[in-house]
Amino acid sequence: MFDFIKKSDLWTALDAGLLNDIQGKLSFQLKTIQDLWVYSVVKDLHNQNIAEIGGGESRILPKLAQNNNCYNIEKFEGADHGPTSEIHVSGVKNIHTFVGDFSPQLTENSFDVLFSVSVVEHVADSDFEDFFNDCIRILKPGGYMVHAIDMYVSDNPTPFWLNRFEMYKNAVANNPLAQPLGEVRSEPFMFTCDIATNPDNIMYGWKALSPDLDQIRQTSQSVSLKFGVRKL
Repeated sequence: MFDFIKKSDLWTALDAGLLNDIQGKLSFQLKTIQDLWVYSVVKDLHNQNIAEIGGGESRILPKLAQNNNCYNIEKFEGADHGPTSEIHVSGVKNIHTFVGDFSPQLTENSFDVLFSVSVVEHVADSDFEDFFNDCIRILKPGGYMVHAIDMYVSDNPTPFWLNRFEMYKNAVANNPLAQPLGEVRSEPFMFTCDIATNPDNIMYGWKALSPDLDQIRQTSQSVSLKFGVRKL
């Protein structure tokens, strides 16, 4: 599975009423679109070991914890505007480490499912291989991971974004330890009108959080990749 989250993904989730299951939902923005897509993939799981990576004040785990053993892999150190103090969710165990550090707190073959929302884009290119391999390490054989990853798509993509797109795609399509959960996008890195996008007013409002990205937000669409692989 590797493609952009499409409007059809979003509208299917909305038609199914999935937004009602997401606690602490945000004003409608890219993270809401990502929440709905990820939740649509994992919502029917029962009696599984599930971990959200960098969940912060998770909007998805409270619902999943009703029927599963759930974990939040999160240091609560305020990274990338995240929470600076620990948040406790009923039925969810916090694990204070980073995926990619190969921490003994995360044992091999522990989880049936890993997921993240708006986290992987913060992993540096140089650290992505460790992040991916650590995910594979802690997944059970046959387990899977799904990630909703922020991207900016412009009329003339810079090498940074082109390389990121190819790095993620290669991890899904060409890794000997995993197989794609579904189809892998064959089209090039470009925006098409069927892709779900972050509202422009939200992009404008984010200036206060990260003003250094103001220019790219004025000339790009803020979208999300859906990334999914199963451990062999």
